[in-house]
Amino acid sequence: MTGFAKTVTRALAAIAFAAALAPAGALADAAKRPVVAELFTSQGCYSCPPADKFLGVLAQRPGVIALSFHVDYWNYLGWRDPYSSAEATQRQQTYASAMRRRTVYTPQIVIDGKLQAIGSYTGVIDGQIRLRQKSADDRVAVSITAGANAESLTASLEGDGGRTGDCTVWLVYFDKQHTTAIPRGENAGKTLTYYNVVREIRRVAEYRGADLEVDLPRTGEKGGRFDRVAVLVQEPDGGRIVGAAWAELK
Repeated sequence: MTGFAKTVTRALAAIAFAAALAPAGALADAAKRPVVAELFTSQGCYSCPPADKFLGVLAQRPGVIALSFHVDYWNYLGWRDPYSSAEATQRQQTYASAMRRRTVYTPQIVIDGKLQAIGSYTGVIDGQIRLRQKSADDRVAVSITAGANAESLTASLEGDGGRTGDCTVWLVYFDKQHTTAIPRGENAGKTLTYYNVVREIRRVAEYRGADLEVDLPRTGEKGGRFDRVAVLVQEPDGGRIVGAAWAELK
């Protein structure tokens, strides 16, 4: 892991606004084009806690949508992560294929579906976020507002004249924070806190460059109620995220 980490650091060093549903319903222009940071992590991963903690810092940063995806491939090590899912693992594998990586690992962070780094390499990640913020003018503006009834929301995507090509609109439900005492596995005896924990993700629409409104439910597919919701507009097959927004649900 040490040699791999050094290789990644050298490579990345060379490269080297969250939109909340406000009661007033107005969104600042700067918050319409946030950078998305996706951390792939696991409660069964000994090296993940520093990255989980840093994601909590990113979750508080204006202009960043920070999401924690818990993968399920470490569950065999003696502790099953209660927030892990096959969908999180599949999403990470899709990124690996798109980035032509042979393997997946934790903790990994992916910035705007385009850049990646070890999740605890805070300096590298900060640099990647700044790099993506410089290209904010190329993104689709997205907003989330209250829907026609108490159980619905509306996601509004501004047209860009087809500049970005066809994209998938993803709906992501996540919880603000979870704290877990871990009795077994590599982190046995620790009590760890996780931020913006993704609970469900699914496709809800296709974006083709024209103005688009998508009706969204406030609850998950099985009626689950979560703290927050995000909408991601992403190029196919683990491509670049070209637009995003998030909102409080409680």
